[in-house]
Amino acid sequence: MKLRKTVTAVSLTAALAGSSLIATAGTAQAAGGCYVTASSATLRSKATTSSTAVGVAYRGNRCTERDYAYSGGYGWTKVTMTTGNAKGRTGWIRDDLTHTAAEDIGTCIPEDVACHH
Repeated sequence: MKLRKTVTAVSLTAALAGSSLIATAGTAQAAGGCYVTASSATLRSKATTSSTAVGVAYRGNRCTERDYAYSGGYGWTKVTMTTGNAKGRTGWIRDDLTHTAAEDIGTCIPEDVACHH
C-alpha cells in the first residue's frame, strides 16, 4: 500500500538523518508524475470498483496525480491521464495498477558527488 511506503520513507529519512545518510525524492515526485503498470486499468468516477468507468488506460500511459483515497480494501489514486487514448480524462485508478511518485524514494550518501544536484 502506497501510504505505508510513504510512512516508511519518512521514518527512514528520520532514522538516516542521524547517521549522515539523507533520503531524497526522485524528480518524478516533484512533478507528481505516474504511469500505468498493468496491461490495462479502468479509470473510475469514484474510488470503488463498482463505480462508473470513465476510460481505460494501458501499460506505460502517463498521468498526473490529483488525490489519494482508501476504499473497499484498495488504495486509489485520482489521476488525470496525460498520454494514451484516455488523455485528458480524470478518474480513479487502483494503486496496484500504477506507479506513482510516492514510490520514487532514493537514498543519498553525502560523500557521493553524483547524489547532489
